[in-house]
Amino acid sequence: MKALRKYLKNREDAINSILEKDRRSYRPSTFHKLRVEIKKLNAFFDLINGCSKDFKRRKTFKPFKLIFRQAGKVRELQVEEAVLKKYSPNNLLKDYRKSLMKLRLKEREVFFSIANNKFTTALKKSYREIVPFLTKTDKKKVSSYLEKKRKKIEEIVSQNTLQAPQIHALRKRLKEFDYNRNSLDLEKQNRTLPKKGVLPELLGKWHDDQVIIRHLKKAIEATGVINPNEVRELKKIETKIFANSKVLFNNIKIALTASDFFRGENKIKK
Repeated sequence: MKALRKYLKNREDAINSILEKDRRSYRPSTFHKLRVEIKKLNAFFDLINGCSKDFKRRKTFKPFKLIFRQAGKVRELQVEEAVLKKYSPNNLLKDYRKSLMKLRLKEREVFFSIANNKFTTALKKSYREIVPFLTKTDKKKVSSYLEKKRKKIEEIVSQNTLQAPQIHALRKRLKEFDYNRNSLDLEKQNRTLPKKGVLPELLGKWHDDQVIIRHLKKAIEATGVINPNEVRELKKIETKIFANSKVLFNNIKIALTASDFFRGENKIKK
């Protein structure tokens, strides 16, 4: 399928253009963009894997996973720093913020020690290994793959009492489904996407809150590492973020009830 070859080439170009940037030009958005591109590629690998039993998805994705995880460590610290600035603007967390910055710079150095020319060359080999499987991926197989994924999402959405684990799974499956539909140019053909912009945004914000709450809990429970005044401030912030995540959680359930995201068929162009 020509659409698949074009999509793979676009992902390769996008990832390479980021990894080849001068490290001084990296911004918080750069790490985010890199992770999004790798998520798209991983979803694409899942599609190929669903259409070809011979495709070794885990082995092929392994080098991408390495850089994805390291970029994630940097990204999570960036998000936490931004949130702390929002919830505690009066410099009440001077020591904790300084420790976060040191850790972020450390993880950033690890990232660049991985993302070197040798690593980029290794990725090019991975791209070449994918190409032969694209000829085995026809319209019928892709349609069957997407239908199975859609049904899996519907199973999660249809549950009466969605809990955090189901929301995490839903977020991941929705992204994967949407990325692969876009890779096949199905976006224009879907007739029912009224809530498409709302739900992913809610899920993204809720996920960020969960990550930050986890980080704060770890910091608070690290006895003797942070001074008592800052611990008290972190507990206040944790409470605020937890309350915000509950609101987001309820809004997600409302958005799911109101949305007809999964109605209708996803047909591939002839």
